[in-house]
Amino acid sequence: MRDLDQEARRAAHHGPMPELPPDPHRLPPPGDWFASDAAHHLLDRPKFCPGCGSSLERGLISEWWSGEERIFLTWCAECRWTGNVVLFRRAVIEEAEH
Repeated sequence: MRDLDQEARRAAHHGPMPELPPDPHRLPPPGDWFASDAAHHLLDRPKFCPGCGSSLERGLISEWWSGEERIFLTWCAECRWTGNVVLFRRAVIEEAEH
């Protein structure tokens, strides 16, 4: 018999989850191996287009990982902007002297 508590702990590797917004897409059942990642995708995906500021509800957002970076390929249905939005923990930015 499966130990559901053990499976839930294994799937919750990102820590406790905040309340999720309503999702028109069906999330995997809690405890499935990908459930935590799917929930974090829903919470962290870009909500507005970086190009025009329109909602991305009708757009396309696909996520993948490169090392520790989370990268969202984003397409806006309003202005047709396409590009990557990258989530990162820390950025080092150099500014040219004035």
